[in-house]
Amino acid sequence: MVSKNYDVIIVGGGVGGYPAAIKLIQHGYKVALIEEHLLGGECTNYGCIPSKALYRIAHSLDSLTSVIGRSIGVSWNVLREWVESIVSGTRDGIAYLLEKYGVDVINDWARLSSAEGIIKLSNGEELKAENIVLALGTDPKPLPNVGFDGSDIVSNREIFYLEEMPSSIAIIGGGAIGVELAYIFSSIGIDVYLVEALKRLLPMMDSDIGRAIERFLIIKGVKVFKNTLATSINRSSDGGLEIILSNGSRFTVDKVLVSIGRIPRTKGVGLENANVEINGYGYIRLYDGYRTSNPRIYASGDVVGPPLLAQKAIIESILVADSIMGKDVDKLEPEKIPLVIFSGLEIGSIGYSEEQLRAKGIRYKRYKIPLSFLSAVRIKDSRYGFVKALIGEDYEFYGLHIVAPNASEVISSFLPIYLGKITVDETAYTPYPHVTISEAVRDFAEYILGEPIHMFIKK
Repeated sequence: MVSKNYDVIIVGGGVGGYPAAIKLIQHGYKVALIEEHLLGGECTNYGCIPSKALYRIAHSLDSLTSVIGRSIGVSWNVLREWVESIVSGTRDGIAYLLEKYGVDVINDWARLSSAEGIIKLSNGEELKAENIVLALGTDPKPLPNVGFDGSDIVSNREIFYLEEMPSSIAIIGGGAIGVELAYIFSSIGIDVYLVEALKRLLPMMDSDIGRAIERFLIIKGVKVFKNTLATSINRSSDGGLEIILSNGSRFTVDKVLVSIGRIPRTKGVGLENANVEINGYGYIRLYDGYRTSNPRIYASGDVVGPPLLAQKAIIESILVADSIMGKDVDKLEPEKIPLVIFSGLEIGSIGYSEEQLRAKGIRYKRYKIPLSFLSAVRIKDSRYGFVKALIGEDYEFYGLHIVAPNASEVISSFLPIYLGKITVDETAYTPYPHVTISEAVRDFAEYILGEPIHMFIKK
């Protein structure tokens, strides 16, 4: 029997769920939000927030080391307490907002039990809503035939909360998570082995980015293995983990972090009871207005598929709320969603890579400049930075890629020109602050126009 009725029930309290709850409450809807674990979801508790909290300390240590010429140690307990304080503060902030707005937050397991908007809780209680939003997220993908043990072979969910700092770690997977944590751990004094199955690091990004970050990490002391598989992980006689690679290499480490992808959380939630379709990869299939195959059920965030980015999930959650309120909404275009990687020598990227454009048969012109001429780059001791744009006729941007200090922030300065909100000519006359990395926006516009002030081009 149904015990409570709502206008909207949202399943999932991460960044793909709670923004919709707040937006709907603001417009007079009665809303419940059901979260099985922790408010904030993957991003707040196990991903974006703890990694960037740890990154702040790692990057600070790295910067000090480059200036004073010697490494600086730090207690793992101090690091972990710092991370936990940032995570709990962020999670408490979300809880505060939901409480103040009047969202009914239910900490429980939820399962769809019918196509008519009925959800069953773990105690058998049933809730009903006119509309349901599924923001179920994803789980870390384990290595075949290995799995996670929660202590030695771990995912992103355990790595930030280890009891002791390992002296060595193998990171399996050279994507965004692997690259970020390889930098972080090497900066705090951990011996790092980074193993990638494909031919380059960050294989889904532009090849120039992968080459630049590989060179940077090797200089940092990271042992990088590309086009290589971890064929065996065994407990060694001294209690460590012996890794055997497909190229014949072997080494022993304290911990293994597996970061080879994600699995959508679409099993065991009753999608079949509510006639909600999934695609061949297990992600929820979407139709107009972020509706699923059941028109009263919507979905947002990682559970609807790549790119698996918090900034995408947040906007999708808000768009779902708009759609429920009767507004016409368009799905986000992946090529207009920036990706940033906090890797010391940071990465900002939006749009297509050269490889993708060639595969699509799209003609483009390639513009690329090093950033070593910028005073801000020299001060921050970064020799490998660059800006690269892939541009069509009439200055139409297909892709924009930045490798530089603070690229995670600088990419926002490039968004207006990339999205066509400001012309290349206007950008060339915009007074970006000095001394900053964002000055590269103006310099790059000048370069595209063939009139660079701080670079010499031979006519």
